[in-house]
Amino acid sequence: MRRPVTWAWTCSAVLVACAAVLFAAPLAGFERWPVIAAALPARAALGVLFAVALVVVAVLLARRTWRPRVGVPVAVALAVASALLLPVVLARGVVDEPVAAPAPGQLRVLEWNTNTDLTSPDVVARLAAAQRADVVILPEVALRSGSAYRRAFTAAGVSLMRVNRHSSTTQVAVWMAPRLARHYSSVPGPDPVKTVELTTTTPGLPTLLALHAPWPVGERLAGWDEDVDWVASQCAAGAAAGRPVLVAGDFNASTDDFGGPSLGGCTDAATLRHSAGVGTWSTHVPTLLAMPIDHVLLTPSAGAVTSFTVLTSEDGSGTRHRPTMAVITPGP
Repeated sequence: MRRPVTWAWTCSAVLVACAAVLFAAPLAGFERWPVIAAALPARAALGVLFAVALVVVAVLLARRTWRPRVGVPVAVALAVASALLLPVVLARGVVDEPVAAPAPGQLRVLEWNTNTDLTSPDVVARLAAAQRADVVILPEVALRSGSAYRRAFTAAGVSLMRVNRHSSTTQVAVWMAPRLARHYSSVPGPDPVKTVELTTTTPGLPTLLALHAPWPVGERLAGWDEDVDWVASQCAAGAAAGRPVLVAGDFNASTDDFGGPSLGGCTDAATLRHSAGVGTWSTHVPTLLAMPIDHVLLTPSAGAVTSFTVLTSEDGSGTRHRPTMAVITPGP
């Protein structure tokens, strides 16, 4: 009997320690460490997993399938782990609000990682038309797909122009309504394939950053870190100068990886709308279990977030990411 008891206490201690590390990482400043950075977006899924496991262990104890000396330490550890993870997710908000109705002066931003060609341009164009999008950001499409998207937008009755063409290998595509596109020029970010900066000298319009950060594991961690630092520095500079900055894309990170709801001088739009617990990846699991890794961030001078919505209507489209729709009302 001694060996099972020892195993139970050891596993329980490891479980509580892991949950405590994930809980403390954003608070203590080690949220970008290897393994931790990749695990943090799974906070909700892990919390639910621990809660379900707790119910199973409780049933086994009630039926006397497990002896208390073995089952009780495991049950306590699962309860502690769930309590460390799930309340944070619930506090951030898990109810997805509807997209705000169109109104004059809005900036309507649709962001969708379509995983290259897992969703056709026609599907994207129909969604852009339905949401009356002014800006469409696609973090992972080949440049050669531009003509297909142009035809699809035209067929859907959407007038959008591609505004970034600085490299033949660029994967991030940004489309804008012509009234906006004519004011912007494009320069590459730190990764010319997966980051882009759209600059403007027109007062009131935000600098726009679009990106597809690498998954923060192994050798990719350094590139991910560089992309996150780039966004943080641009946001900080914009906020300090009172210049509006808007960031959108697939960060492969939750706000935990930012150390909080803000990055530099930008704040997460989902956090502002109390829906930061709604997951965007993967479409194969419910939003409560999915990872919230697609974001829109903005400086205060970029305006107020009227709504931020993770769209579940496209879960059957073939992609692994859910699109997000942010409606921004510029300030006076």
